[in-house]
Amino acid sequence: MMLRIFIAIFLSVSAYFFYQSYWGEQGIKREEELAKQIEYQEQINKRLKVRNDALRAQISDLRRGGDAIEEHVRTELQYIKDGEVFYRIVEK
Repeated sequence: MMLRIFIAIFLSVSAYFFYQSYWGEQGIKREEELAKQIEYQEQINKRLKVRNDALRAQISDLRRGGDAIEEHVRTELQYIKDGEVFYRIVEK
C-alpha cells in the first residue's frame, strides 16, 4: 500500500515538473518564443542600422561641402542654375 502511494506521489510530482519545464513561465516553449522575438528584433535593428549609417554619411557629406548641398537641392527640389537649360523628356 505504501509503495502505491509513493509511486502515485512520485508520478504526480514528475508530471508537474515536466509540465513546468515545457509549458511553464520559464519553460522550453517560452524560450523558443523569446528566441523568435529576439531574432525578429535583430532583423529590425540591422535595417535601422543600415538606414542610420546612410543618414550619417549624408549628413557628413552635407557638412563637408557645397557640392553635396547643391546635389541634394538639385535632386530633391529640382533646382536649376542660372544659364542652364532644362529639358524634360516625357514618355508617351
